[in-house]
Amino acid sequence: MNISLSKKIRIFWLILLFFIIIFLAYQFISPGGDWNCEYSFSSLRGSSCLGEAAPSERAIKTQGGPLLILGEPVYFSVFSPRRFSHVTVQITYRPHLSSSTPIFEAGFLADKKLWRYRLQPVYNLWLEQGLSSWTKLSSGDLRLFQRENKFSSVSEFISAWQNQGSSFCSRPRCLAVYNVSLEDAPPALDLRSLSQSSEDTIFPYPLRGEHQFYIFLDKQGLSLSGNLIDLNENKDIDDAEILIFSGKNQVASLSLPDERPQKEESGDQVLAQPIKIVNSDLPAGLYRLEFRAGDDLILSDLSVNSSYLSVINKIWPFTENEVSLVTDAPYLQVKALSPAALQTLDFGGRRLELTEIYKQYELKGARWGGENIRLNTGSLILANNGMFAASSSALINPDYPRLDRFSSLDGQLDFVLANYRPATINEDAWLSSTLEFEAFDLYRERGRYSLILSIPGLLAEGGGGGSVEIKSINVEFSGASLIDKIKDWLHL
Repeated sequence: MNISLSKKIRIFWLILLFFIIIFLAYQFISPGGDWNCEYSFSSLRGSSCLGEAAPSERAIKTQGGPLLILGEPVYFSVFSPRRFSHVTVQITYRPHLSSSTPIFEAGFLADKKLWRYRLQPVYNLWLEQGLSSWTKLSSGDLRLFQRENKFSSVSEFISAWQNQGSSFCSRPRCLAVYNVSLEDAPPALDLRSLSQSSEDTIFPYPLRGEHQFYIFLDKQGLSLSGNLIDLNENKDIDDAEILIFSGKNQVASLSLPDERPQKEESGDQVLAQPIKIVNSDLPAGLYRLEFRAGDDLILSDLSVNSSYLSVINKIWPFTENEVSLVTDAPYLQVKALSPAALQTLDFGGRRLELTEIYKQYELKGARWGGENIRLNTGSLILANNGMFAASSSALINPDYPRLDRFSSLDGQLDFVLANYRPATINEDAWLSSTLEFEAFDLYRERGRYSLILSIPGLLAEGGGGGSVEIKSINVEFSGASLIDKIKDWLHL
């Protein structure tokens, strides 16, 4: 039976349409449960699934060569056809780093409102080279570096750490950690030595945006109060919440929905909204408080029935008056977001003049254990890897020092514990690192995730510290297949 030419043409187009549909299904539905986005900067091999590096002044695409990272952070958008439960990132690179920029990390945006990225280590100069003279022990991805050979295995060290706490150290704060969860670790201080008074601690300055705190209750029961003020300077709904944790377990919370009548972006401030948490069942012990809120909200008059009230890692005092704080870290990072906040601050007797907004300034102190900070006015964002408090008597720090670019390997450290996978050296002398993320709660907008490359201290305007060459980035998503999802929907 002869088939007419017109029928052959129709059959041809139907077959072509069928394969186009199959191709698009794999491209935009990913029925097999995986999706790969690969881009080679040297060969221009890849697709539009990986966006351009931004901002452009921090990254240069060399002619026929790799992407050169000159400043941080650098952002990429990564397209995926749908959500997945897991993502693997492989980066091939050459690090040209120094002791002022020893850490290269990458990760994805997890919370857009609070601008939180979930990071994993790509390369750590201290762990790869800086501790080469120390004794090294490994157990999976856990690595223990010892100045002197005291423990024979990682498990022996972990056992001593869990049973003795920080007392196995010959001197205070002799253990530094990197990429290690401390939620179940013993605190870095002896809680039995902490004193208490019958009076509540009131933090004397309003605080803008999200903050985290440590408190210590010497007896059962928590009483917390304060006031909430909405600036109405942006368009977002200003919901907030206060969460209370003991270790990694959430033990109390207070939801603060935005039910205020003032219009967003109006600039009309509302009257202070009282907030209060009373929980008589909480036992004595160490607690971490999280105030989760956007930058439109101010937490003022914070009062807790504890002698200790420390702000963790970052503080944004929001006041036109003078501010006096103390921190236990030997360095300070400072940023002003408005011309009215520009000033000369004092940090442990060292002065720093701020002349530009949005620029991050850094100032090193003279010693560990406590430095005074004096500001002519608030509205500066202050950050480090230590604690901030209104007085030295209110400062408490149960955390271990982190191995960061401000660490001194010649100082008080005897041990470094890291969750770290060393870089793989390829045949062509490039390095490769593989990072694993759970992706179910990563932020995704318009089909794209936000990928960040971070090398703290690396400044595009010539701050020293080197650069990083990126040869390729491969992002592989995986999760349930389309058939698995259908079975799940049908409860099969």
